[in-house]
Amino acid sequence: MKTFENRLPVRPRKKWDSVEQYVEYLRHFMAYKYVKKFVRGKSVLEIGCGTGYGANYLSQFVSNITAIDISKKYVIYCHTKHKKEKMTFLRASGLDIPLKDNSIDVAMSFQVIEHIEPKKVRGYLSEIKRVLRDGGVFVASTPNKKLRLLPFQKPWNPEHKKEYGYNDLKKTLSNVFEEVKVYGLKGSEEIQSIERNRVKQNPLKVYIIKPLIPLIKKMLPHIILSKLKGMNKSIVRDGKKRSLIPKDTFKKIRISDFKVLPYCPKDCLDFYGVCKEELRRKVKGSI
Repeated sequence: MKTFENRLPVRPRKKWDSVEQYVEYLRHFMAYKYVKKFVRGKSVLEIGCGTGYGANYLSQFVSNITAIDISKKYVIYCHTKHKKEKMTFLRASGLDIPLKDNSIDVAMSFQVIEHIEPKKVRGYLSEIKRVLRDGGVFVASTPNKKLRLLPFQKPWNPEHKKEYGYNDLKKTLSNVFEEVKVYGLKGSEEIQSIERNRVKQNPLKVYIIKPLIPLIKKMLPHIILSKLKGMNKSIVRDGKKRSLIPKDTFKKIRISDFKVLPYCPKDCLDFYGVCKEELRRKVKGSI
């Protein structure tokens, strides 16, 4: 039986189950490496901190950091694993941040916006803007829709409500923030290949097989469906047992193999949206 810790999402591990899992972690961690230049000596907020490894890494550079997540289990885990004076973990939603107006210098929210219902995204961004001080910075990351999805395909990750392309993300952020720039994250050729294969979609499954599944479920008896599911799980387990990871793989792939580019290639892995709050200077003698 898997423990709660074994079921935790992307995070550093002592042992990796696959190369894909390792590359995915490095890809996520790269966002924290990138944002480091914005947070030095600043008051920082992270929305959707997950297991807290990123907030823990940044805590050595900031004046203080508040990290929130909607998962009670994750927040308890963060309190247990990353207890420091500079850090505060709270259970809260990005739609209702428990902080005062204009109280944070830098806000960040990585791999979160795609989990939010599109009709609520503006409220989520407006709430982040509310807590940012004048001249503050907000950095968001999200996966590149064009790398992951076929035309007209809905997100295959059941937790994703909407995935974004470059133009859609920039427009969404610009609806709330005054100054928005979107950058692209790319990896080495080996990393790009690993990620492409991990998220590659089969047109036959997407356009024909998947739409037919509800009809098949209605037509086939429950007992046959149960047996088919059992066979599928067995194949997956056997596949995991047979997969071998070359010993030198983890030495060859490093965080330095990722680059944040000042533009967004079609095959970039993630988008980084950097939003800056306009500095509102008070003019002397103004009414």
